[in-house]
Amino acid sequence: MELKSGQYNVKAMGHGSEAMPMTVEINDNKITKITVDSASETKGVADEVFHRLPQEIVANQTLNLDAVSGATISSHGVIAGVAAAITQAGGDAAAWKHRPKPAVAQQQDEVITTDVVIVGAGGAGLAAAVRSIQHGEQVVILEKYPQVGGNTSRAGGPLNAADPEWQGKFAALPGEKETLEELAALPLDQIDPEYQEDFEQLQAQIKDYVATGADHLFDSTLLHEIQTYLGGKRTDLKGNEIHGKYNLVHELVTNALNSVKWLTDLGVKFDNSEVTEPVGGLWRRGHKPVEPMGYAYIHILGDWVKNHGVEPHLETQAEHLIIEHDKVCGVIATRADGSMLTVHAKAVILTAGGFGANTKMVQKFNTYWTSIADDIATTNSPAITGDGIRLGLEAGADLFGMGFIQLMPVSDPQTGELFTGLQTPPANFIMVNQKGQRFVNEFAERDTLAKAAIDNGGLFYLIADDQIKETAYNTSQAAIDAQVKAGSLLKADTLTELAQKAGMDPDTLVKTIKTYNHAVDQKNDPEFHKNVFGLKCEVAPFYATPRKPAIHHTMGGLTIDPQARVLNPAGQIISGLYSAGENAGGLHAGNRLGGNSLADIFTFGRIAANTAYEESQDLDAASAASQN
Repeated sequence: MELKSGQYNVKAMGHGSEAMPMTVEINDNKITKITVDSASETKGVADEVFHRLPQEIVANQTLNLDAVSGATISSHGVIAGVAAAITQAGGDAAAWKHRPKPAVAQQQDEVITTDVVIVGAGGAGLAAAVRSIQHGEQVVILEKYPQVGGNTSRAGGPLNAADPEWQGKFAALPGEKETLEELAALPLDQIDPEYQEDFEQLQAQIKDYVATGADHLFDSTLLHEIQTYLGGKRTDLKGNEIHGKYNLVHELVTNALNSVKWLTDLGVKFDNSEVTEPVGGLWRRGHKPVEPMGYAYIHILGDWVKNHGVEPHLETQAEHLIIEHDKVCGVIATRADGSMLTVHAKAVILTAGGFGANTKMVQKFNTYWTSIADDIATTNSPAITGDGIRLGLEAGADLFGMGFIQLMPVSDPQTGELFTGLQTPPANFIMVNQKGQRFVNEFAERDTLAKAAIDNGGLFYLIADDQIKETAYNTSQAAIDAQVKAGSLLKADTLTELAQKAGMDPDTLVKTIKTYNHAVDQKNDPEFHKNVFGLKCEVAPFYATPRKPAIHHTMGGLTIDPQARVLNPAGQIISGLYSAGENAGGLHAGNRLGGNSLADIFTFGRIAANTAYEESQDLDAASAASQN
């Protein structure tokens, strides 16, 4: 069937909840150009789809294409959009879907020798790659996904790092000073021995701050350390207690600000006009990039690596480690076409993330939640399935904290995404159950919020008004309007109408918000003891964002030391093997604070690269000495 030439405007469903505008140009019975407006999509999540599929369709004049690995929804959305254009042009879209598939060129098996091979091209892997290149080393990056970014592309963006000089420029929020005083009043015997000296120093810092009568935001590396420690101290279902390893936590908090400065030097721009806090962060110390979300880091690091001559091997699955004479010295990988890539290296750095997209593995190791449903959603990239942990076990690595799984309480009920709806700082959270009642201190840790949500039926709503809406992360009025139109975000001119749309009792919701507003005025929450308050909810229109807990982060992983060297069960260093980020365990213990993951990946990604370089230099020096 002949296609009518012209330009056709259609919609393509992407990874997010909005349909993306797409233009398909047809001339002389052929598709000549496809343009996808992916502005509403989370940058870095499905970029490869919008780049690769239009090229393949134009080059091969077929819709019989395989979905891009890990981006099935976006792939099908692009194909469906082009099919709609073909139909509008008078063609047979079904026939286009049965045309021959494009031929795939078969690569030859290849063997590479390098200094460092990095498995996983998320934030930790790219940080390790950049730092290794800065040391003058040759680097090979293996990534099983079609694009770099990993879970970092899906991260909210704020990176925790105590920076008192900067933070002191901001006024303290109601409740923050009281929170500090409550922390300082903890009995010393409630603090594990290795943290007691630091805790006593923190008590003195807080006492001095309170005594001055200052009204600015207080912070210190010791406060970050103790909050990370206490925020991760948990007991599992069998009564086993866990807390973060002191040497790892201390290494993180004393180097996190250096990570911010290092990223700034590379080109990441931070919004210094705002200090923020992700959900479950416990304190306002988040350095938020100007660009949206984790993409702000990934494209800077990814471009830097490529500009320095390193092209990541995408769609390349690391299968096995090469181990010779008790030393890890390379990786055997499989490309998408089945060909083999063997990489010999002086050092292997595992940065393949955790296992949050592997529900079976989560269920196998879970010792914290009563149960993990088979159909539970996840915020994770589909690539995060535990590959780095499996590889580490091949070398005899020890594991730490594998049973502790973090659920993100404020996830999209359908997709598990974080940034649909209105996601605001926790100081502005108003969480209500399906009856319209508050049920938790919204400023609490993530596991506390998730447990409370589960106890209240799983599904709940974040209530916001027009002023609270203005504090939402990484959204726009156009995105808000589109979600309201789609029904995934509820909007009304009155709380009564909002309650009716959400199926709540109107009187209950109105009473709940009235009580909450009074608590904000009084800076006191007698029912739920919310720590820190932001805005009241009183300016129409009003919004209700449906939320439900989803798998977010796996705290457990390979046991490492402060130099990011992987250890065996006897505490011995496994020569040549390093790990960083969610691939490693011991830092976050039973619960990770919001904003600490980005601090973790960029800090320990750099440390892994530094250690690998130093040890390589030492080996080279020793070898040279032995030859002389």
